[in-house]
Amino acid sequence: MKMGNHFKEIVAVTLASVALLAVFTSCTSKTAEDEEEKIYEGTIEEKIDAFYADHEETAAGMMVGVFDENGIIYEGYYGYSNIAEGIEMDENTVVDWGSSTKTMVWVSVMQLWEQGKIDLEADVREYLPEGFLTNLRYDKPVRMIDLMNHRAGFQEYFTDMFLDPGREYISLEEALLQDPPTQIFEPDTITAYSNWGVALAGYIVERISGESFADYVHENIFEPLGMKDSALEPDLMDDPDVRRRRDELVCYSGTVPVGSAFYLIQLYPAGSCVSTLKDYIRYASCFIQDEFPLFENQATFDVMMSATSYFGNTDVVKNAHGIWALPYGSDTYGHGGNTQACSSYITFDPVRRTGAVVMTNQANETVFNYDMMTLIYGESERDLPVSSEFKSGLYHSARTILEGHFKVYGIGYITENELEGWEWTYNENDGIPKIEGTYGDYYYVSTGKALFEIILFYGWIVSLVFAGASLIVKIIRTIVRKIRKSPKKSHLGILTGFMSLTELVCSGLGLSMALMVTSWMPQSSYSWIFPMIGILAIVLLALTVCAVIGFCGKTRKSAPVIRKIYNIFAILFAVLTVIFIIYIDIWH
Repeated sequence: MKMGNHFKEIVAVTLASVALLAVFTSCTSKTAEDEEEKIYEGTIEEKIDAFYADHEETAAGMMVGVFDENGIIYEGYYGYSNIAEGIEMDENTVVDWGSSTKTMVWVSVMQLWEQGKIDLEADVREYLPEGFLTNLRYDKPVRMIDLMNHRAGFQEYFTDMFLDPGREYISLEEALLQDPPTQIFEPDTITAYSNWGVALAGYIVERISGESFADYVHENIFEPLGMKDSALEPDLMDDPDVRRRRDELVCYSGTVPVGSAFYLIQLYPAGSCVSTLKDYIRYASCFIQDEFPLFENQATFDVMMSATSYFGNTDVVKNAHGIWALPYGSDTYGHGGNTQACSSYITFDPVRRTGAVVMTNQANETVFNYDMMTLIYGESERDLPVSSEFKSGLYHSARTILEGHFKVYGIGYITENELEGWEWTYNENDGIPKIEGTYGDYYYVSTGKALFEIILFYGWIVSLVFAGASLIVKIIRTIVRKIRKSPKKSHLGILTGFMSLTELVCSGLGLSMALMVTSWMPQSSYSWIFPMIGILAIVLLALTVCAVIGFCGKTRKSAPVIRKIYNIFAILFAVLTVIFIIYIDIWH
């Protein structure tokens, strides 16, 4: 799950602030480095050894496999699965695939297509229960090919994406029906990476095959390839030994241990697979064989690897039936993956018949999963025409949330200054000015809208500081008056105090919700917070109206200047908080 970059934050304010920054670096395949790029020479093994040595200080554990049509060229294990106990990575170590699991959804779909059981151009509702998709907004149908290209138009999804491993999980059908993401773009207009859309495709595989997606994969992928050290179900209990080994794996953020960091992925076709490196290689090597072993006819593989999405108006491939074209060499494809503390990468060149996979027990690792790929494939030879005439201004990631109670996660923009080092192109197809990157698009947003959201968000942060400081001052002053037995009365003090308290309670509930989400609690444990915040927003608005009436009355004349200024700010911040709650839809 790329997600980009969802990918675990700790507090709501931090999470929302990080969302503003994370969007600046999402959808890039590699980052620009200040230092001069080093040239590695020798055999593949020597290059990787030298590369790892240069990055060993920031590495936990890394496993890499390089192969061609004749077999494995190099299989390497580096670092530790448990640094503290000195347990090294080896052939028994299992690591999360993350989003590279998605490739098995598309292989499954193409198997069913080969059998004539699915039409990639048909409305997917033909394969779903009647009324299943309640989140569609446009008349234009969603096709399987749209799900493959991540162009079905669904916004990002957070609800119960991950759950604590001790909890029971629900069926894939139930998970999809739980708080389905709004369709915010017309189908086949914008590339917006969607875990929910991929899981929907996995559910369609279930519907057509008549068995669970996990059972289908075991029967049609794992068993034919001899993948005996792989598990797919959310709790990995389709292979208890894999689950045991996964629980023993220590994961890291950088080199800081974060425990096993294993969570249930309810939309499991989107990223739940766990396996050894050898099994990962067994699967990945299928894509460079003379005959793709999971299809009856090689022609099916040729269709699968044919382009279904391009960069704008160019002939540069972006996606081929769910498999991303990657910025290495000239014909490299694959899919990256991230879970809460593991990273993986499956890559292959079907023309030159070479491939490579990487697995690490580190969160959002990019040095080995991305930068190292140039040692194998070389620098990108893609020719993307970068227009100097693109619409100047602010752009918003299409992988976002525009509606619903997680809308705050979608506040964030980039400018043309952020594009250095990217491979991208610009177009205005379908009347939408957009910058297209490897894994998704950024669409143009008016400066006015962007400024409104940014001012509203940071204004809300300031209002919280004001409300907190206000209550502290009021408490201190009340205590001092009690001690001194002062007869003085404050003007609007009680009312504005209630306003500040209500504002903090609203925000505290929002913070609690964010903590529950990022602690991977089920939505059922915090769904009551949404209407409660709505009720409190109404109470806050009523208190604000009373404060305005009181301020405009007699108290305005008798109150000192400082009190007047304080009351004005209290009223303004209270109004801003109500607007913020309504605008980000947290009350839904």
